[in-house]
Amino acid sequence: MTVATEIKPEVLAEYDAAYWSVLNRIQLQSGTFAIYPDHAYQLEPMTSRDRRICYMKGTQGGYTELEILKSLHGMIHHRYPQGVLYLFPTTDDVGEFSKSRFGPLIQANKNSIGRFVKSGGKGKGTDTASLKKIFNAFLYLRGARLSQSLEGGGGGEKESSKLRSVPVDRVVFDELDLMDEDAIAKALARMGHSKVKEEVYISNPTIPGRGIDKMFGQSDQRHWHRRCGCGTWTCAEESFPDCVRIGDEGRGYIACVKCGKPVPVYAGRGTGQWVAKRPDVKGLTGYRWSQLSSAFNDPADILKEFNDPANPNLADTYRLRLGLPYIPKEDQLTEGQVYDCCGSEPMLQRHRGPCAMGVDIGKEFHVVIGIRVASERFEVLRLARIPMAGGWEMLHDLARKFNVRSEVDDIRPYEDSAREHQNAEKHRVLLAEYTENALTGNAVDDERGVVKAYRTGLCDSTHSLIAEKRLTLPRQCPEVKIFAEQAVAMAKILEKDKKTGVPKYRYTSSGDDHYRHALGYYFLAAQRVGISSAAGQYGKRTPKTEYAILG
Repeated sequence: MTVATEIKPEVLAEYDAAYWSVLNRIQLQSGTFAIYPDHAYQLEPMTSRDRRICYMKGTQGGYTELEILKSLHGMIHHRYPQGVLYLFPTTDDVGEFSKSRFGPLIQANKNSIGRFVKSGGKGKGTDTASLKKIFNAFLYLRGARLSQSLEGGGGGEKESSKLRSVPVDRVVFDELDLMDEDAIAKALARMGHSKVKEEVYISNPTIPGRGIDKMFGQSDQRHWHRRCGCGTWTCAEESFPDCVRIGDEGRGYIACVKCGKPVPVYAGRGTGQWVAKRPDVKGLTGYRWSQLSSAFNDPADILKEFNDPANPNLADTYRLRLGLPYIPKEDQLTEGQVYDCCGSEPMLQRHRGPCAMGVDIGKEFHVVIGIRVASERFEVLRLARIPMAGGWEMLHDLARKFNVRSEVDDIRPYEDSAREHQNAEKHRVLLAEYTENALTGNAVDDERGVVKAYRTGLCDSTHSLIAEKRLTLPRQCPEVKIFAEQAVAMAKILEKDKKTGVPKYRYTSSGDDHYRHALGYYFLAAQRVGISSAAGQYGKRTPKTEYAILG
């Protein structure tokens, strides 16, 4: 008798979440769990024990359910003795997810799952929307929004009591692109005493270079390939749109890249597999899946939406159907547009002004100093990053060297220090406080010395300054390069307000964006200074002008 025949199904099910799900006929809202034939692509990730996995996906691929089952299976069979943390963008998402996903799953599978869920009072476990005890492990469901500011260190670190004292073996980030990046780091720290340390990232992509798209780019980049009868392998995601053909009945199909015959998602053993585009990359397994690899979606519909120039939901077609990030060209600057604003003059060390200054405050000061050369034209004379140690004194010295008459600083995270600086300066200093209310945007409260800056509107203004070349920058140098990278890190997206359901535009970031905010504060400050007679390319610089020496 071989070893394989000696292993009982129940024993095998303890080690394999997919086998356990099939053996126990796990009931999902869509029906009984099954891998073949329609979800063959789920087998590899569901049986995988890789410690770091990311999914950049379209909707309806079943990956959220797949990871729920892996988590429950692991807690029931002791793989995750400390428990699992599920992180969602907000606490509202926690309640909705618990009610719509975990609740029905537990109720529908009382023998295989429900009997392991412990409820009751002290000593008996718990069963709430955000906390469940599965066998001897805890399942934590938490929102990723951090609200409490810790001004004592690191440029205004934020904290959340919901992520404290939560020791786990596995963290699942659901809708990564909508999460606070600080919360991600804090959640991972909850696995400090785990021997397993599994990280799972799931999300529809939003904008290029951000969130799940950035992570997938760092992975081994696996795509689903299907084998044609002629022996050729075809990947629908990588060969779209050319791979989509229309049959006699008007329904679309994925065609073999060699012979053109229809190739189903899966047609039996050996006809479908995940292939890594970068097999040399280790430590992060990445899956990209789209509705092109779904047995329940017509590729012809996706192709029609993709090719329709009047499609008002093209972003949804990319993100939700094709599993690709997307941003319209008019909603995000490019580095080329920033460099097009560069003049021939180097960075300056001083200027007679009158100058305006904008300061974004984080782990260091990001400073933009410039003049107003016409009613709607501006010239940046100096970009600077100043360390926090001694930063306020250095900021004061810069203001004097450039004859700053108007300054707008970020009010947080160091409001007390910002107030001291504001009161000590002889020139006009306002503290900027972002608001999402367009009606109260850019209103100055002279009594408090605060300007309520409408965030979306101000980002629109700085976008236009650069896109329309109404801003002149110093000639290209290392600091201008850093400015360009941070200026293009913001993109405008359309989102629905979770409470009202009303669509609203807002800017989101794909990385460091401090210079972009500093530019906005400079723009606000420049509204309160006159037009300079010593403008760079719009007028002669004075003989006393000094240039900064940059590396």
